[in-house]
Amino acid sequence: MHTRLFFGEIQQGKYDEAWAILSDFAQRVKQQKGCILQQVLRHGNEIVGITTWENQEDLAAYANGEIARELFSRITPLLMGVPRVQTFEVKMNLCDPAALKPV
Repeated sequence: MHTRLFFGEIQQGKYDEAWAILSDFAQRVKQQKGCILQQVLRHGNEIVGITTWENQEDLAAYANGEIARELFSRITPLLMGVPRVQTFEVKMNLCDPAALKPV
């Protein structure tokens, strides 16, 4: 498994517009082959997008694909600077059933 983290800071007054874009893309990303987890975390104007993929190939297909390009092109103008993305190999994954409840 591999997890991709997306870090960004939303410009002042742009949160609703940014959230609309993130919400619009949520199902499209989740429907991609191999996507097994998707979360968006918020602290003030900072956001962290988290996706976990069954394997590195599925992650790469998403990251290099049209949906990721479109998401980046739409969300980046609402952020302070360029977002940062990092990918990690998952070495341990423990999950309580409560983590699977819808928000």
